[in-house]
This record gives sequence, structure tokens and C-alpha cells, in this order.
Amino acid sequence: MAGIGGQLSASIIDFALITMLALALLSGRVGTTRAFAGFIIGIIITGRVSFNDAVTAITSPAIIAVTSLVIVAVALTKIPGIGQALFGRARLGMHASLIRFLGLTGLVSAFTPNTAVVGAFMGPASRHPSLPAHALLLPLSYMALAGGMLTPFGTSASLMVVGEAARHGLNLNVLDFALPGAMVALAVFAALVLAAPMILKRPEGASDADKAVYYVEARVNPGSRLIGRNVGENQLRHLQGFFLAEIVRQERIISPVSPSQSIEEGDRLIFVGDFAHVGELHAINGLSIDGSSQPNALGAMFHAVIAHNSILVGRTLKEADFRARFDASVLAVRRGEESLSGKLGEIRLKTGDSLILAAGPDFRSRENLRTNLHILDVEDPGQVPLNGRNSALLCGAFAIFIIVAILQLIPFALAAFLMAALCILSGWISPRETKRIFPFELVIILWGAVLLSQVIQQSGASAVLADFIAHQVGGLPHWAALAAIFMLAWFMTELFSNASAALITLPVALGTALQLSLPAEAFVLATAFGASASFLLPFGYQTHLMVLTPGEYRLSHFLRLGSVVLIAYAIAAIATLSILHF
Repeated sequence: MAGIGGQLSASIIDFALITMLALALLSGRVGTTRAFAGFIIGIIITGRVSFNDAVTAITSPAIIAVTSLVIVAVALTKIPGIGQALFGRARLGMHASLIRFLGLTGLVSAFTPNTAVVGAFMGPASRHPSLPAHALLLPLSYMALAGGMLTPFGTSASLMVVGEAARHGLNLNVLDFALPGAMVALAVFAALVLAAPMILKRPEGASDADKAVYYVEARVNPGSRLIGRNVGENQLRHLQGFFLAEIVRQERIISPVSPSQSIEEGDRLIFVGDFAHVGELHAINGLSIDGSSQPNALGAMFHAVIAHNSILVGRTLKEADFRARFDASVLAVRRGEESLSGKLGEIRLKTGDSLILAAGPDFRSRENLRTNLHILDVEDPGQVPLNGRNSALLCGAFAIFIIVAILQLIPFALAAFLMAALCILSGWISPRETKRIFPFELVIILWGAVLLSQVIQQSGASAVLADFIAHQVGGLPHWAALAAIFMLAWFMTELFSNASAALITLPVALGTALQLSLPAEAFVLATAFGASASFLLPFGYQTHLMVLTPGEYRLSHFLRLGSVVLIAYAIAAIATLSILHF
């Protein structure tokens, strides 16, 4: 009885910890890193995973490989000429541009983390002389995700799956991913080239500027003629490009703003509108926008997007000391279709937020710029590109690394670690840069994902689910079992990170394969492909968040184009794996 009671108590603890993690992630109020950090602390304190086992998990080869590739990717982005390589010198049409752009994106993503690929390519895509960013950025995110499946090290989820599968005696190599990955990449490539121009086509007469709605804060200066008069009398309700949404008066937010509302000294007026018409606000005597008092501020403006691993994520502008850190003031903020409220400096920033910056003279020279912000207006601000000799050496070293990885001459984690070390020792990336860009948050998430998989497995939940799936598909064709595992991994990746989804699904996949007496390799691969099939929701994957705001996308764009891509991806993956393994 004591044993049964102990097992019941342990199961209750496991269920509580997993449920709290899921609720924290779904709520959006707690960052992914903090949620997994809390989960890690919880399972160690409760003894569900011993401290020694937890420490062992963080030093797994897969986590070492992922972090090493992040360092290598930053070095690769210093190679000059990305824009020309993506689109060439000649102005091509929509389909021809997509073919070249997406083809290169898929190839590069096979060997480089897709967040780094999207971060490096979104600037050149946004600056395309004839095609709008709206037509390029979402296909970029989708193709980077699909291209990562060409190799076992193209996505963090695949790396984690391969590493955990090895612990169960299953050794997957490049050839296991090559053919299904190629079919998936080709299917997504074709779907994007054919469907994206139609689905992402702007209505006649519409333009990017028509959609660029920003949140702008202006303050009422002492002695302003606006003071003591109401909104109607100050003609603040009859602006061409902006709408007065709120008035922030000390700690009070006045919204909606009526025409009879008086204006007081120190009020902060929150306008919503097209930033192309910001001159209309500057023309109002007695009203100033943060940063406009700086010399030549309006002559040095930049459009920036917050990077996925930025120190700004989860912080306000005040907490991050933005002005001192980057020598720039934030004039406006935009976050997709979301309505923002309150003072500009008190908004908690998120990955993909779009900022309009008034930059000071030292802005471009700040070393921390590229690790925190993607600047869309100009190429590589704050970074000195590698010279021709170092670019050639880096390309040669990376080519050797790829050959070593494909031929498996040494363990992949070791190869990635040596490549990262070479980048640092050769000066292609400085030690200070390495410290700044080291993905501490990603390490916490991957560490938590490994421990989450262990907790689910030891709780018996994975065995129960494997029994259920095997029972449901036992009399169906073998591909139905693969489809069930694929869909489970896909569903989990919409709730958790893709690495977490893969590691949660993996023990279920292995249990299902065992009960059905089918090749376990096929089910492991179905897990990897399903965990990287996050195409429907903008919040399901980091690269989608990165392109959401600069691309002017709505949820409907993700649902419409994402459903086409998901169907093509799923059919290609399941069909190819079925043909190869059954």
C-alpha cells in the first residue's frame, strides 16, 4: 500500500508540474524561459529528477551542438553580399524572385539555425526594390523551417530527437533525413511559389504604408498652447494620419478620449496611425515626440525588429535603459494587430515588435546592436563585415564542417563545437560577441525540454498514450500510425517549443512502434518532422514572430498560407517515410 501511495503521490506531482508549465506557456504572461526555469527548479526540489541527472541533461551532446551552431551562424552572417546573393542584380518578377530567394533559404537552413537565417535574410527582403516585404517574409519563415529538415542538425528539434533516440539505441544519420527532408522541402517550396503570390497579394490600391499602424507617444510641453483647452478646441480629433487613442495623466489612463477632454501640462498623448505622417504631430506647437529634441534625430531614423534572443524581450524600454544602451530613442512601437496601451516606456516588449528609432551618432557603432535588433533599412548596422580573405577562410572551414558532419567522421556535437571554437580563435567572431550572443535562454528551454520528456516518461503517461494510439490504429494501414505520431508532435509544438514537442512525443512514438512491431526509425523521424510543422499560428515559432509585424501579417495570412504549406509538408513527410520504411 505504501508503494502504491508513493506512486500516486509522484504521479500527482508530475501532473501538477506539467500542468503548471503548460498553463504558464499558454497564458503568455510568463516568458518561455522563465516557465521552463520554474519547471526545472520544481522537478529538482520535488526530487522527481535528481540534481546529478539534471546537471547531466544540460551537458547533453544535442544542447552543445545547438549552442555551437548559434555561434557559427553569427560568424556566417558577417560574410558580405547577402542581399545580392538572395536576389541578384537584375530585377526579377515575383515568381522568379521567390524561386531564387526560397531556394537559397532552404539550402542555408539545412546547416544553419533557422532563426539566424531569418534574422540575416529579413533585412535584404525588406529592402527589395520592387517586391513588398509582405510578399517575402512569411514565405521566408516557412521555407527556413522546412529547409531545416534536410539534415538532422537543421533544427534544434531534430538535433534533440537524434540525441535522445541514440540513448535508446537508435542511431539516425544524414541519409535518414536526406530523402524525406528533400521531399518536404520541395513540397513546401512548390506550395509557396504557387500559393504565396495569390494569398499574400495586396488588394488593389493597398500598400505597406496603408497597413503600417504604429503606437506613438507625444508629451505636452510646459507652456504649450494646448494646455487648458480641450481636445476638440486643439483640433486633435481631425488629424489626417493619426487618431488620439489615450491620454496618460500621471498614473491614470483616459480612454476613450472625448472631444471635451481637457489637456493638462505633462499629459502624454497616445496616438495610433501611419508613421509616414509623423510630421503632422511634429507640426503641433507645444507637443513633442520622444527623441525629436535630439539634433538631426529625424534625419537618422531606423526601422528595427526585436530579435528572438534580445535582452529587450520581457522588459520595458525604461528597464532596459534603451536610450543609453543603443544611443537611440524609440519614437513608435507596433505589434502586429495587437492594441497597445499606456506609456511607451512601460510597454513590455516582445519578440518581433517593430520599433521606429531616432538614432544618435554612436548608434551604428554599438556592438550589441545586431544581437538585439534586426535593422531593416540598412545592411549590417553596428557590424564590420569580414574582409575577402577571412570570408573565404570561413566559407572553406564551414564547407569542411558540413562534409565532416555528413560523413559522420566524428560526432556531430564535437564537429559543431570545434567549428565554433575555430570561429572564435580565428577572430571571425570576438570573445565579447560570443558572450553577448550565447543563447542562455535557449539552453534553459532545451534543458527543460529534456527534463520534461523524462518526467512524462517516468510518470507512465507516454506508455498510456502509446497504448491508446496502437489500439486505435492497429487495424489500419501502417501510414495511419505514422500520421498519428506526426499529428501528436504537431499539436504539441503549438503548445510548447518544437524541441519540447519532439521530446514529449518521442517516448510515445517508440512505444507505439514497439506495440505495432513496426520500424522505430520511421516513428522517430515522424516525431522530428511533426515537431517542426508549426505553420498555422504566428505564436507557434520564433521566426514567425520575427516576421509578423514587419511583414504586416494578420492571423488570416498564417491560417490561409500556413494550411496550404502544412498539408503539402505533412503529405510529403508521411508518404515518403511510409514508402521508405514499410
